[in-house]
Amino acid sequence: MDEQQRTTQEYLGKVADRFDYVLNPDEKARGRIIQYMTENKIKYGKYYCPCKQHYPVDETKDPVCPCPSFKDEIDTNGFCECHIFFNSDAAVAARRSAGLLSTVTCPG
Repeated sequence: MDEQQRTTQEYLGKVADRFDYVLNPDEKARGRIIQYMTENKIKYGKYYCPCKQHYPVDETKDPVCPCPSFKDEIDTNGFCECHIFFNSDAAVAARRSAGLLSTVTCPG
């Protein structure tokens, strides 16, 4: 992981801590999401939500992470649409079914 990706992970960790969430326990899936977000930060200057963005990014419409609906998504599903933020119960379940989240393809 390069320095810019570490910075993105630190940012996401702070967001998770602020809302009492955890980051995706699947290291491979988490790494892909961090890579996409890092690319957005480098190219556009913001952490655009990789799973809800247009291609190319529409800076007037695309949400910045954390997106406005991420808390509702976590309340409903246990994780946000991008699968970066999880509540603790969903994270435990994801750890138990290791490999399941590695099939997540983001951006989507």
